[in-house]
Amino acid sequence: MSCRALARWISAGLLLGSWIALGASASAQTPTPEQYIHHVGGEAKIVPPGQLVIDNRRLYCGQRPTVLDPKLDDYGAAYPGFLILNPRLLTRVSTPVKLWIHAHECAHQFRGPDEETADCFAVQRGRREGWLTPEGLEEVCTFITPARSTSMHLSGSHRCQAMRRCYADPRVR
Repeated sequence: MSCRALARWISAGLLLGSWIALGASASAQTPTPEQYIHHVGGEAKIVPPGQLVIDNRRLYCGQRPTVLDPKLDDYGAAYPGFLILNPRLLTRVSTPVKLWIHAHECAHQFRGPDEETADCFAVQRGRREGWLTPEGLEEVCTFITPARSTSMHLSGSHRCQAMRRCYADPRVR
């Protein structure tokens, strides 16, 4: 993965944070999945809630649909009410990383814009559901570790340390 692609992936959290920061007062400005697709055009399509399948695993994010957008400049993103995944970029990563990306973007729907919280949600969900093993967590860490710290994100290595702690937390079952 290029540094540029990783930087774009990490910036998706900024996009979500700015939409969530607008909150209810700007809910009229938050796009619907249909508005998003109309804006980006091309091959983007909506997958209804509960219909998304990645590597033979059906994925859920409550009642939120997923937009598959092969032109998204990142692996995934989220707006309040729906997730966005780039199926073209997802083909470049392993199954545990794909599932973690989906769970991470889904976490933003329920836990807000904080990246560390979304990371923890994703690894705990993966452990509970059985798709994230210790080896898979290391694949996620290999994927995220090159990321540099920004004003909104800890470095990838720090995020990985936090994910390892969340994964190991015995209170989560």
